[in-house]
Amino acid sequence: MKLFIALIMLILSFVGLVLSDVRQDLFWPYWRIMVFVFALLSLFLSRYLKYKHFLIQEGLWHEFIQWCALFVTVFLVFVFVKTGLIGYFAAGLTVLTLLSFNMFIIGIYIERIFCLIGGLLAIFTWGAVFLMKYLYTIILPITVGVAILLVWTARKRL
Repeated sequence: MKLFIALIMLILSFVGLVLSDVRQDLFWPYWRIMVFVFALLSLFLSRYLKYKHFLIQEGLWHEFIQWCALFVTVFLVFVFVKTGLIGYFAAGLTVLTLLSFNMFIIGIYIERIFCLIGGLLAIFTWGAVFLMKYLYTIILPITVGVAILLVWTARKRL
């Protein structure tokens, strides 16, 4: 299940990165939606692991509160966009940065695979900013490498 959730997040992240290059006007709304999708996937996996491995109940509440804090922060970014302080693309990058940080922190406390996803999101943010011209030649191999690493790690544990 961990591998499945991680691969979904990886695919959604790559789609968002491609969207940043193809349709920058959709970059901001896409990542706002992805915060909710990632929260649902993360909370689902945490709940699944809680019952499968008897994790403590507190961890799930802490994760829920952390996601709520991220939602409030994304709302503040939304206010910045509506007042004209920042543009859509910058807002999308900000949300992507916040999401990558949140995923990394959840990975520390809940499930290590989220650290990998958070790190990959940070690389995607960097790629969207600095490597727009060569985006696909650098980020696509990194994405494929992480996917192979996830599958290899899951098979190694079986």
